[in-house]
Amino acid sequence: MAVDAVAFRRLAELFRPRAVLYAVGGFCRDRLLGAEPHDLDICSKLTVGEVTELLEGSGFVIHRSYPRLGTACISSEGFSAEYTCFRTDSYPDGSGVHRPGEVRFTGDIALDARRRDFTANAVYFDPLEEGYTDPTGGIEDIKNRVLRAADTPSRVFSEDGLRVLRLARLAAETGFEPEEETFLAARASVRNILDIVPERILPELDRIFAADAAYPALGTTDGHRRGLELLDELGALELLLPELTALKGLRQNANYHIYDAFRHSVEAYAAAPRAIRWAALLHDIGKRIAVERTGKMHEHAALGAEAASARLAALRMPKKRAERICRLIALHMVDLKGDMSESKLRLFAAENREYIEDLAALRMADGFATRGLPADQPRFLRIYRDMLAEGAPMCLADLAVTGEDAAAAGLRGAEIGEALGELLRCAVNAPSLRRRENALAFLERRAAKARKEEG
Repeated sequence: MAVDAVAFRRLAELFRPRAVLYAVGGFCRDRLLGAEPHDLDICSKLTVGEVTELLEGSGFVIHRSYPRLGTACISSEGFSAEYTCFRTDSYPDGSGVHRPGEVRFTGDIALDARRRDFTANAVYFDPLEEGYTDPTGGIEDIKNRVLRAADTPSRVFSEDGLRVLRLARLAAETGFEPEEETFLAARASVRNILDIVPERILPELDRIFAADAAYPALGTTDGHRRGLELLDELGALELLLPELTALKGLRQNANYHIYDAFRHSVEAYAAAPRAIRWAALLHDIGKRIAVERTGKMHEHAALGAEAASARLAALRMPKKRAERICRLIALHMVDLKGDMSESKLRLFAAENREYIEDLAALRMADGFATRGLPADQPRFLRIYRDMLAEGAPMCLADLAVTGEDAAAAGLRGAEIGEALGELLRCAVNAPSLRRRENALAFLERRAAKARKEEG
């Protein structure tokens, strides 16, 4: 949602004459890039307590307030902004823990700027004067598309491990290049990532994986690839996804593959739609495991799904989302040679109907990454679409009969579910069983058989 400029100005007017209210960070960077800002971080020299008093009865509400850190959320109808008092931070030496150990409030905007990560995020905008304050040279760095530490690079990265990921993410989203000293300091401090809780790491990775959508007007349409490459160059990838970097140097059958298993995975990820990039990146991580166990890559899909499940759990990915990714990995080799019978593929399509479209996209990205050439659509996608067109049943609810019909036919308890499941499997390939009279007859035969077996 775009920032409500009118509400922002009205809020800034409430701060005068006690203080100048500034926008800072991404809002200013985006504005200077000619992009529409969607997030608003604001700041001034006033403490949270002073701001609370100032806004009383104004229509702006303060919530999620942390006076010790000088932060709060300020909102009104259709408007929301994160507020921080000018401050300086100190962190436990070399901890990289992200949360400052000590916070001191200040009236000096230059001191506030130097506590930030990059000069491009340390530019301040006054909405009333419509002018910028730039204590660290951030405007010039934005103009030159450079990411430079806002203070001594070694200090910037040693005190907050998340900044290493932010460097990769911002470079991926904006197309900015890290300045050399900044890059080297980030790489030297990369192990501080291990001090960051997974709940903060996963959102940064997700944004890197979708970075091509952040600023398409800036030409960052391959930003997701650049972000992943930077994670690798910084040494972060082997800390966060060691099963992936373990594929480096793992040779594959030259009759089919032009890359090693790692580069193949990166190419599949780069070619994949955003919705399946996690699956594309991790789809072959079982290959190293399989080779170490058996000397061959057979069963790598199942082993990869198992390894991915453990890794995504460690990253605290929501269970349902992780299960979908792992399911795609487990299924990505189905009918690879095109020799599965059509009847089996129809059953496969019905049983995995909610995954088929994404699985086909994964298979095509995988195919492209083998030789760098466009891949054909897999057979199971064509068959699935044919089934949809002909009205083939895909689930129990699609059958011409119900559980009540099964009970009326004489089936009992667990027999009902078993009979309906068998009917579905048969009706997938037998159009005659999609008619109600034939389906009822099927249930009656099952019931008769069950009663006969009872004696």
